Amino acid sequence: MIETYFARTSTIDRLRSGPLGPDLDALASALRRQGYARDSIRRYLRGCDQFARWLYQHGHTVTEVTPTLVQRYVSGLTRSPAGTLPPAAEGLSHLLTLWQQQHRLPDRRDAVPQTEADQWLLRYAQYLEQVCGTAASTRQHYVRMARRFLAACFGTSRVDWHALQAHHVADFVRHEAAPKHGGGRKLPSTTVRSVLRFLVFSGDLAPGLEAAALTPRQWTHDTLPPRLTGEDVERVLALYADETPVALRNRAILMMLARLGIRAHEVAALCLEDINWHEAHVVIRARKSRHERVLPLSHDVGTTVAAYLCRGRATTTSRVVFLHCRAPFRPFADPAAISRIAARALGRAGVTGYARLGAHVFRHTAASTMINQGASFKEVADVLGHQSLQTTGIYAKLDLPALAAVALPWIGAAQ
Repeated sequence: MIETYFARTSTIDRLRSGPLGPDLDALASALRRQGYARDSIRRYLRGCDQFARWLYQHGHTVTEVTPTLVQRYVSGLTRSPAGTLPPAAEGLSHLLTLWQQQHRLPDRRDAVPQTEADQWLLRYAQYLEQVCGTAASTRQHYVRMARRFLAACFGTSRVDWHALQAHHVADFVRHEAAPKHGGGRKLPSTTVRSVLRFLVFSGDLAPGLEAAALTPRQWTHDTLPPRLTGEDVERVLALYADETPVALRNRAILMMLARLGIRAHEVAALCLEDINWHEAHVVIRARKSRHERVLPLSHDVGTTVAAYLCRGRATTTSRVVFLHCRAPFRPFADPAAISRIAARALGRAGVTGYARLGAHVFRHTAASTMINQGASFKEVADVLGHQSLQTTGIYAKLDLPALAAVALPWIGAAQ
């Protein structure tokens, strides 16, 4: 297999005679299946061979390879002035994955909590998962905030929940909520109440203290939801008019955000089987609202997505629609990647004047457009996946012509 990538017999003989020799063909095949270019495969094979020789020279075997050992090897390599990973270490993750699949690496045990706080946080995370059924992403947010709560209450001292007072809870919630905005202001109080409920559940605390974690006052209708003009949207879409894979993918993503008003995580999770081309609709699978919904696939959205699938998407076994455009052509690891694509596009198009620019501004724009074109709140709620019409009600104030028709004269004019 490696003869495909190296022309010189001396190079092939040197690689095959090295400690990595038996694994070279399997590694090259794995890299090829993932879509890596020929030059990348050559570079990765050389780098992995260098690592295997380092192991041999230092008296290590594959069964002794641990993250600590790999870090020791990488730290001894010369980095570029830019600080990027040395070329000799670029392909190591693929070699380690191969050895892991072959069950040749030592079992990686979960790290044992070192401190009392770590032990407590582990139990709290297990409670969130096994008792509350909390989603993984929510658990991460809660555990991160719970760690900050512990540090604020006890610092480096031992964890003593019986010493916890109501003013400790209130002060922490107030301090954490102050710099946040929007829905993020609720996270500290929600997390602290969850922590205190867990303490009651586990018998470490008497009930009642959770009342001190007051939710900060938040005016739902104090400002207008950010929205783009039609010209802004078209200017953003025009950025990706060429036929490169990145342009085809980003245009399809932005088109779905702007026309369908779906969330960033719904775009990232969209699969090929969710699009029904014959009946012209797309199924948005249950996640946040826990209810699936079916949205019409308009001609412009369908055409743009089809162009990406036919001419921009790499050939892969993944069923997720939107993938990275560079090998190994994986789905996005985090929905935040969709928001970053949207934010970069808005910045390039010169759209400014908004406190937060990302995927959600397209959702607000789609909702506002529907309201201004005469759609009912129930219709808009069904499209957006809102379970309560109160949530959709924030868009009522964007129907400016209708509001102007019912506005009363300003009382100051009569004086």
